[in-house]
Amino acid sequence: MKSRRHLIFAVIAMAACRPVSSPTSPRPVAAEPATLSTAEAQIRDAVRAHYDSAVDLLRRAVNIPSGTGNLAGVRQVGDLFGAELTALGFESQWVPMPDSIRRAGHLVAVHRGGNGPRLLLIGHLDTVYEGAGQEWVREDTVARGAGTSDMKGGDVAIVLALRALADVGRLKDMNVIVIMTGDEESAGRPISISRAALLDAARDSDVALAFEGGSATRVAIGRRGSSSWRLGVSARQAHSSGIFSQGSGYGAAYEGIRILDEFRRTMVGERGLTFNVGVMASGTNLTVDTSGAMRVDGKSNIIPPVFQATGDLRFLTDQQKDSARARMREIVARSLQGAEATITFGDSYPAMPVTAQGERLLQIFDGASRALGYPAVGTSAPESRGAGDVSFVAPIIPGIDGLGVDGSGGHSPRELVYLPSLRMSAERAAVFMSRLVERWPRGQ
Repeated sequence: MKSRRHLIFAVIAMAACRPVSSPTSPRPVAAEPATLSTAEAQIRDAVRAHYDSAVDLLRRAVNIPSGTGNLAGVRQVGDLFGAELTALGFESQWVPMPDSIRRAGHLVAVHRGGNGPRLLLIGHLDTVYEGAGQEWVREDTVARGAGTSDMKGGDVAIVLALRALADVGRLKDMNVIVIMTGDEESAGRPISISRAALLDAARDSDVALAFEGGSATRVAIGRRGSSSWRLGVSARQAHSSGIFSQGSGYGAAYEGIRILDEFRRTMVGERGLTFNVGVMASGTNLTVDTSGAMRVDGKSNIIPPVFQATGDLRFLTDQQKDSARARMREIVARSLQGAEATITFGDSYPAMPVTAQGERLLQIFDGASRALGYPAVGTSAPESRGAGDVSFVAPIIPGIDGLGVDGSGGHSPRELVYLPSLRMSAERAAVFMSRLVERWPRGQ
């Protein structure tokens, strides 16, 4: 019954007309009317007219298994949404990945019209979970299944918003690129190839709107970046009776643990900075396979000669990332007697720092939400969100994320979506995009 109580609360919040107070809620801006124009009311009504068909589209998408590694399933979901966008006048194409990447590819759909700002709408087609028990099940205004909220629901919100804009004649004068990636949940490597289409789209756009996750009262205009690290230690192998001696030294395990504990003691507490240890092992013989799994053997009476650990590093800005890496290298360099350590780093998602342009996007979106009768919208703290595809375009154009549907249980067999949030997401996105055409200069 917990999810039903959550649903009732969500519906009440979405119907509320008064702003929800929050220390991070933006101040209302005079230039952002809290009422709908006649044209905007028509957009809202068009969303509502297509709501039932949008729910059915989500059902069909969820019932296509599309875990990141299910290349055929991901492509099938892409074909489903590609057909919807083509029917709205978009030029849709599938951008495949090389076989070496082991990813399906991306859906890219382009619509050109007028001289207004170029909008980039970002979604993704893949899911974490799939298979038995992950099919669509609807219970009144709740739907369960893989991808219902993360993020086939957000993809459907994109289609529903664009369909409403087309119905009222607004889309014909808009420049929009929709990209739905096929591997957001596990980006293919190298990133330079798997995210080339997304970066190309960003260079041909002025502002990014991402539809992963949603809330009645929160969006994201900042997200942390993520990076990987690998620690390796080598030491003298010897009889355990000599541990800590001048001749035998401290061994690889103690040196590895010393380093990790010094990370914790000296670097914990900086806002937005985390460095998780995901896997570690030490022993006499240690191997790592292509998936990153470690296999180790040894004996209690042998000082271990090898240690390895891998983890991630998350940060608010590139400057914070570089500073953290420098401190980690300094700690690694101070090896215990008889051991030698190295650390390497790999880039993954760049940081999406909060900017003045991002705050302006929030203000416009907040005005659209209030005009529609939904709550005022504030921003989530960047450290409260994981990395996402919008992060890759952040160094190129300003963006806003969290425009998708409201649900729970993402990345688990318990995933669900609150269906009324699909209507809320599409209404707000459609009015938001319409206002951006008037308020966001091209090339800004």
